[in-house]
Amino acid sequence: MTGIGSGGNRRLATILFADVAGYSRLMRADEERTLTDLRAHLAELVAPAVERFHGRIVKSLGDGVLAEFGSAVEAVRCAVELQSGMAERNAGLPADRRQSFRIGLHLGDVITNDYDVFGDTVNVASRLQTLAAPGAIVLSASVHEQVRDKLTLTFRDLGARTLKNIDRPMRAYALAGSASVGAGRRRWVMAALAGAVFALVAAGGLFFYLHRGDAVGSKTAASTAPMSASSVAVLLFTNQSGDVSQDYFADGLTEDITRALGRFRQLTVVAYRAVLPWRGKELPPMEMGRALGARFLVSGSVRRIDDRVRVTVQLADANNGTQLWAEQYDERLTDIFEVQDRVARRVAGSLASNLQQIALQQSLRKPTGNLDAYDLLLRARALSNEATRAGNRMAREALEKVTRMSPNYADAQAELAEATFQRAVYGWSEFADQDVDSAVRLAQKAIELDEENVLAHSVLARAYTVQQRYDLALAESERALQLNPSDTEALTARAAVLLWTGDIDGSIAAGELAMRLNGNVGPEPALNLGIAYLLDKRFADAVKLLEAARVRYPAYPILDFPLAGAYAELGRDAEAAEALDQGKRKDPYLDLAGFGTRFKDPALKRRLDATLRKAGFK
Repeated sequence: MTGIGSGGNRRLATILFADVAGYSRLMRADEERTLTDLRAHLAELVAPAVERFHGRIVKSLGDGVLAEFGSAVEAVRCAVELQSGMAERNAGLPADRRQSFRIGLHLGDVITNDYDVFGDTVNVASRLQTLAAPGAIVLSASVHEQVRDKLTLTFRDLGARTLKNIDRPMRAYALAGSASVGAGRRRWVMAALAGAVFALVAAGGLFFYLHRGDAVGSKTAASTAPMSASSVAVLLFTNQSGDVSQDYFADGLTEDITRALGRFRQLTVVAYRAVLPWRGKELPPMEMGRALGARFLVSGSVRRIDDRVRVTVQLADANNGTQLWAEQYDERLTDIFEVQDRVARRVAGSLASNLQQIALQQSLRKPTGNLDAYDLLLRARALSNEATRAGNRMAREALEKVTRMSPNYADAQAELAEATFQRAVYGWSEFADQDVDSAVRLAQKAIELDEENVLAHSVLARAYTVQQRYDLALAESERALQLNPSDTEALTARAAVLLWTGDIDGSIAAGELAMRLNGNVGPEPALNLGIAYLLDKRFADAVKLLEAARVRYPAYPILDFPLAGAYAELGRDAEAAEALDQGKRKDPYLDLAGFGTRFKDPALKRRLDATLRKAGFK
């Protein structure tokens, strides 16, 4: 192992230390089963969550995990997701198999190398976790200072605490809603925050499709209506401005979010007027859900201060009262109605992404031998989003089975069109032109079955750019956005079409909005946005984006080339050469002449070529 003196460096970092409570007792009861369960938790929950929030697992310590984060906000979000995930995983287990983490977080100076982190910060984090009850999170004052105004979480001041082997008392805070410090075991009741949530299992944002693609818009739910798996009610937002004359803004935002969610035809949205009678009534989530016939509840508040407005939004599961997601939006008030519309679209897109991920997780719990068309489609989408040759092949096989099971299932036709197009443009096909043609036919068939299928219009838009049918591509991307301005598929398709037709600023705007709504978009949108950044001379932004995408999708063959170009423009020649070498290993047949051939304007290809030549691409 490399020591501190070899390759070590100092930097500020947030350290997360998680330890399994009562591990020795569990081991005494059943050593083999306990080890198997812990390994599953680490592989299926902890490692993906840490990666999703841009941290790294430094090491596992028997029954504990040490992770490092560059951002205190991301570290706390990760901790919340870990506790939520453990509560969910424990729900189906007998009491003698349930494992619960105690988590401590501290921000400070550390000494790091590729293998380990050292210093007092690590020791403090490990000692803070001892203050936490099973299922709880305790953080230091330095972490609290960084996150208190950035996350919609409540913290409880524990005062100054004396920690073992730490020579000074440390002020500590517990995350409210977690188990009390020093109290017995109780279930964690707050689920993960996610701005643009990363998928735990599928490594991709997933769309919540209903059986046979039946369209369901807003509906008025009777008090006796059963809760469907996709039903959601937007409760009236509260005005916290202290000025009753501003109630109209909170009410208008509620109505706009309800309307925007209703565009996701795979969701059943309780009508705005059906929620009005419940204004001001404080009912437990489970009772409110039963009253409105909604599985999920959206609530929020609006605070207007001078020329700014702050909107806070939460998503809760009415079945158990668990908070699943929360986000905060701060906007400058120029045109009040424009702000209302913009916030509503962003809230709807983020909510839909989270609800769609829940759909996948529910589907994955079902036995593989008992899958209907809907669940098989969800699993196929997860495989497709892996962005690997094998995953794409299995996704297409599954989707072909779905189309045989349900020939009139428009969503299945659209998903198969997407996977077929993916096969062509990711370099996994010997007959790429034929695959693009097939993708077009499948998308057109989906639209014949359901004219308002957003994914089908989005696939057509991207496929038409490959065929250099630019007017058709623009028309299809516009149609997809008209159907649902909050849909990430529509936004990423629009970003792609605008890139290849030459509207670089418009492409960046659409791509960045898609990323904000769903941080888990696939590698192709990341590639397109990275190329747009290169053409806009935003080389540092290109590096940040493409580095993260390459880590998330290591098998995707094309990301390395624009990344190499961005490195070269920044004078980072060694990294440029390394990225180019990786790209050539993944796709040895790609050359400069074949890169970026979709551009309508040859001048844009020449500009991109000039950047890639600096990295040595020929």
